[in-house]
Amino acid sequence: MSTGWTVDEAAEQLHPPLSAAEVRALILVCAIPALGNRSGGRGRPAVEYDQAIILRAHAAVVTIRPGTRPTFTEDERIPP
Repeated sequence: MSTGWTVDEAAEQLHPPLSAAEVRALILVCAIPALGNRSGGRGRPAVEYDQAIILRAHAAVVTIRPGTRPTFTEDERIPP
């Protein structure tokens, strides 16, 4: 079984980084199911999501996110 991340943990660990709001949107758009809740003692328990699924969704989104496209040198470009 994979380990779980909360939204805040994912926002801290992902690279390139996403804000907590962007992680929530990623979870919603990619329909990532919750693993369960993590009790922190006081307050509402944080929802936990599968780390591997978040990483795969993040990898897919980062490739199309503005400003994160790789830059290529002239030698690496594919000729038209």
